[in-house]
Amino acid sequence: MRQAIFPFFYEESEPQKEELPYGRVRDTSWDYRDIQAGSGVYGIHPYPAMFHFLVVRRLLNAFSAEGDLVLDPFMGSGVVAVECLINNRNFVGYDINPLAVLIAKVRSTPIPASYLLEMLRFIEINYEKVEAEEVDFPNINYWFDKEVISALSKLRKSIREISDEDARDFFLVSFSETVRKASKADYNEFKLLRRKDVSNANVLNIFKSISLRNIGLLDGFYREPLAHKPKITLKSKNIFEADISEESVDLVITSPPYGDSRTTVAYGQFSRLSLYWLGLEERVDRESLGSKARDITDDLPSPLLYEVLERIKEKDQKRAREVFAFYWDLFHSINILARAVKKNRFVCFVVGNRKVKGEELPTDKISADFFQSLGFKHLRTIVRAISNKRMPAENAPSNIKGERDFTMRQEYIVILVKE
Repeated sequence: MRQAIFPFFYEESEPQKEELPYGRVRDTSWDYRDIQAGSGVYGIHPYPAMFHFLVVRRLLNAFSAEGDLVLDPFMGSGVVAVECLINNRNFVGYDINPLAVLIAKVRSTPIPASYLLEMLRFIEINYEKVEAEEVDFPNINYWFDKEVISALSKLRKSIREISDEDARDFFLVSFSETVRKASKADYNEFKLLRRKDVSNANVLNIFKSISLRNIGLLDGFYREPLAHKPKITLKSKNIFEADISEESVDLVITSPPYGDSRTTVAYGQFSRLSLYWLGLEERVDRESLGSKARDITDDLPSPLLYEVLERIKEKDQKRAREVFAFYWDLFHSINILARAVKKNRFVCFVVGNRKVKGEELPTDKISADFFQSLGFKHLRTIVRAISNKRMPAENAPSNIKGERDFTMRQEYIVILVKE
């Protein structure tokens, strides 16, 4: 075990810690309340429930060394990928959402601002003369005005005529955000909710404004040339399709979904309109953890999970089965990670503890149980506030009109080592 790394990690947080059950420590130094998670390059394209980059940076420095291989099998918009790039760690990441993979690629690909400005001018000129067949997909006219559909179709074709793949992807990310802003969907919601008051949007002006902002963010973040060029690998794959060699990974930093996509963070709905316009497949809602129905069996190694399931089952047997389906998938994804990690190396598993039918699901403790059954030692669970994480403040857990509950305000960094 890297004993020199582990003590350093806790010396930093020792003065502010509060011991809690299940090996938890409430540590305010991990909150980073005054620093937005979307600072710098992480402001390129919004994305739900994004990792705080300073949390990732701190974990990388504590539990890995330069040149190590870091894995994030639920990489989202690529925060761990970017932090590995600037901290000289090799990285491999997977995500089921192709929009997330595209955003991750753009955030982790430095491109000179002068070149991107030249390409933006190319798009503007091309837009004025290009003829494009209008895009069509289910319910397009519900979400977009006819003039907006025509303008977005022209803009998409103009971008696709850029021959340089990296530059093209950069502007496709700007295009994706333009789609969200020019649509009739509420930009501030993850779920697809139609706005009441909608005025025609100037698509080209929106796109130019977003592109110029993103060029500035990318240029400011990578102003100094990178001293090293670690290998960054991004793949649009489900974790169950991942090709990870046994005992090949030095560190896992990841944050799996907090629950099934339908009842927690709506990654699929958030991405759907963009994916239609980008011509990419949306499979998040039908293939994410817990998306397939499953009867409750007694083969998951967490007694605490079954205690909570019994209480939920008394109120709603169907919801209990849905909850079990999520944890069944979570356990089998953890099984894949357990085989991939080298002995004496670490896993940082960041989760949220949601409520179902008024019962809090202690996903941090359940995850620790799963890893421990596979040869890991649970070291500590850091509890941090997530006031800066972009998530809905309330939900309706029982789906009864008028009944509200607070969503997760804390996240849990479960730290384990493979014995």
